[in-house]
Amino acid sequence: MARAADGDPADAPAYIHWGALTLHPFGFVDLIGMSRSAATCDSVSTKFGHIPLADTDGQTIGTLRHSRPMLRGDWSAGGVKLTGYLEADFMNFAAGQSPYRWRQYWGQLTVGHWEVLGGQAWSLLRPNRTGIESDQGVMNTDVVDPGYHVGLAGPRVRQIRAAYTGGQYKVAAAWETNGNVVSKLAHDGERTHLELSALTGRQGRRGISPSASIGVGRRLSIVTQQFWAKRCAEEAMNVVPAGVNGLATIEGVEVRLPHKLEIYSYGGAVYGSRSADNRLVSEWTVGVNHQRAMPSLRGNLLLSVQYSRVGRAVWDGRSGSMDFAMVRARYNIN
Repeated sequence: MARAADGDPADAPAYIHWGALTLHPFGFVDLIGMSRSAATCDSVSTKFGHIPLADTDGQTIGTLRHSRPMLRGDWSAGGVKLTGYLEADFMNFAAGQSPYRWRQYWGQLTVGHWEVLGGQAWSLLRPNRTGIESDQGVMNTDVVDPGYHVGLAGPRVRQIRAAYTGGQYKVAAAWETNGNVVSKLAHDGERTHLELSALTGRQGRRGISPSASIGVGRRLSIVTQQFWAKRCAEEAMNVVPAGVNGLATIEGVEVRLPHKLEIYSYGGAVYGSRSADNRLVSEWTVGVNHQRAMPSLRGNLLLSVQYSRVGRAVWDGRSGSMDFAMVRARYNIN
């Protein structure tokens, strides 16, 4: 039987209860428009490491393909909790294949302070704003671009993960199918979330990544991630070749204003050691989000505008840049 959560029933998420099982279907419909100063083969999800190095004509595109259905299920009995999560979009552009693709699919067992997760989820290298969960609190920035932002580290990857919660601390380790073993220590304070992640893998792959989300008062947040990599700099959004050393950084400021208005700005860069490809990829972004409640439709409307500039420099001396503006109208289904 479906019902709304406690609170205003017209504005609350809808749940389906069946005995000890609770299902929460949700998602969003996303209309994104993009105008950029260079013509690329990208969709609205920018491939930051492949922007043109020579001048080209501009390009304007739009799509609904970033729309996303999601489903979470929780079953609890006798101190044991089972959770399943599915998330998909329509951003598969491989020739001859369906546009539908799975982003995340995983199951999790929770017993006391322990959790074990298996499936495809965000790597522990991807920072969170709170906790270490893969379906909520992930620090993917607030940008319109489905490709997120230069400087972030950690892809979605198949993995087996174990985590332990002790008070304000959470420690986790994951074996990931890209050959990495990643561990993380996270601390949640009243307005501060701090993380330290470490990576080890085959052929001398090593990495370490501190990150933070810091609330300055009720309306200002500062987010940051740093990543030092030995033979695995491609973990930062694949903008430099696989197997090289490198550094990645991203810093951001998010300001929440009255009337559900937000202004944000981020700056990020990835440096790769000498290779036949990219030496440095950088991006800075500024944008505005405005959320409008739609309680009669059990959801809300998110309107967004973003401007970004991406720069790319190759080890052979060539360089290029691309400016782009994006607009978004997203209907979130609670």
